[in-house]
Amino acid sequence: MTGRSRRRIYVFEREAQARTILEAELTPDEASIRGFSGPRECLETLATKPCDLLIVDLDGCAPEGLDLLEQAKRIAPWIASLAIVEHAAVPCAIKAIKAGAGDCVDKPVQRDRLLTVVGSQLARISASSRRRPKALTQMEIQILQAILAGKTSHDIAAELHRSKRTIDVHRKNIMRKLQATGLVDLIKRALGLGFSDQPEHPPQGKPDSP
Repeated sequence: MTGRSRRRIYVFEREAQARTILEAELTPDEASIRGFSGPRECLETLATKPCDLLIVDLDGCAPEGLDLLEQAKRIAPWIASLAIVEHAAVPCAIKAIKAGAGDCVDKPVQRDRLLTVVGSQLARISASSRRRPKALTQMEIQILQAILAGKTSHDIAAELHRSKRTIDVHRKNIMRKLQATGLVDLIKRALGLGFSDQPEHPPQGKPDSP
């Protein structure tokens, strides 16, 4: 597998099987590979430094792995993702795809199969991927979903217990990160990236300090 640009790959797994294979096959010039043993650390890193490919070992279809795929899709909808599932675990593979995985690899992980799928996922990243949108914070995601639902800054401020000025600052950051030129362009880009007007959890917020 070759590539003209260095890719960033994150791997969430309890045992470093997939990461070991990738580190042995990909040169540092081809990919930067980082492993995570906890979903929280992985999500926090994704929020500040998104990867090109996220590989998640579902470890018997554990809820934390599926949740990681879903959360990653909300934080950075444009990244490619791959799930590692138990052999012939069709129901789990279906859940993984619904959670956002672009493909699945059976256990035990076979070198050739893993490299083929990883190569296929990375090939989907276009030459313009370096200009991809920056990751949104959880607050920005909530505000974007509210915008997609047709709510004004006043509405969002009241709902999230924030000042209108704070909401307007977040809106400007969202526009900048998604490289939108206006409201209509923002909506088109957001929908194209997979965002929706339906929040996964009810928005929460604390009143602004005086």
